[in-house]
Amino acid sequence: MTETADLISRYKYSADYVTDYSEFKQQILDKTVLPYQVEFQPPPRSPKKICWLECPYCYGLAAEDNGDRLSKERGIEVMRQIARGVKKVIFAGYATDPLNSPYLEDLLEIAIDNQMVFGFNTKALHVSDRLLELLARSDIAPTSYMSISVDAGSNEVYNAIHDVKTKAKLYDRVVDNIWKITEARAKGAGDFDISAAYLVNIHSHEVEEVERFIRDFQGAGCNLLRFTFPQPPRGIETEVGVVPTHDECRHYREKLEPVISALSSDTCPILLVDADSDHQIFHKPRTVPCFARFVYPTVGFDGWLYHCSQSSAPNFRPMALGNLNERDFWDLFYDYDASQLGPYLGSCAQTMANTGCRCDRKEHIVNTGVIDSVAFADIIPK
Repeated sequence: MTETADLISRYKYSADYVTDYSEFKQQILDKTVLPYQVEFQPPPRSPKKICWLECPYCYGLAAEDNGDRLSKERGIEVMRQIARGVKKVIFAGYATDPLNSPYLEDLLEIAIDNQMVFGFNTKALHVSDRLLELLARSDIAPTSYMSISVDAGSNEVYNAIHDVKTKAKLYDRVVDNIWKITEARAKGAGDFDISAAYLVNIHSHEVEEVERFIRDFQGAGCNLLRFTFPQPPRGIETEVGVVPTHDECRHYREKLEPVISALSSDTCPILLVDADSDHQIFHKPRTVPCFARFVYPTVGFDGWLYHCSQSSAPNFRPMALGNLNERDFWDLFYDYDASQLGPYLGSCAQTMANTGCRCDRKEHIVNTGVIDSVAFADIIPK
């Protein structure tokens, strides 16, 4: 598994997506650039409902669903194309959960067979036997991971923060599934990390709730726990407290930092990350020009290739790279005029403003890094 220092660095939004900005620029101009990673958002089982939850802070609540889906056959072919040049794939969902897909396991098997690093961003509400069999393999690439979004320490708060109307014991189900995943990892001596994430807001900030979460997920075998705060979702008005204000974030930090410090350990460090304050991006919608399509393009549930994980639904098609049902991954990825890179980036920025896309934290940080490097100063539009 990953060394603790490297694991902490990644979860503090410190991953080196671009290591040499001048080389990155030349690779874009030469059309030899390769994505640092591709996010694959496989379609859900249901043709009518994208996700099983409607979390009030979710970016995907405003996602349009026109019924388009990436078929299993085409999804598997696209994954094989990606595996021919990309070393890392992230399974996630803009408006759904990757474990809610009927062929997620087929995609994961391709990744493992090709020694790709994989990552999961999931709520882990559904864990299949075949998934556990794959996670028990001994040939998993180092630095692979599963990040579980939990956000609670009890069934009651889990349902409140995710706006679940029933009394289903979903928190208990997630804890049980993490035990299954860590047991599968131990069975195969697999080389992947398991973390649990906790969004702090009006529903989840109590110390007792946080302590229960920490003890449950440390006990289940997680390698790292991370606390952070929800970002404003695109196109959705949230109730007071769902997305904390700057002052509320500071209050929650002051209250929870002593608890987190006391319960953190060498085997399972606990982080409280406030990237919005650390990187001056609090409530900032986007950082442009955007380089995400060169760094981590995303396969949407509808079968289109999008700029990034946060712009991967039919309402963002004006800024999409193209339709994977009609063209192959690498054809779409390199479909830009390198001799007109400045105007291309400017046009993309205007389209992004028109569609109302929002950067997530890693996108703000990566775009800011590229801009501050001044490597593109001669071609970035003013």
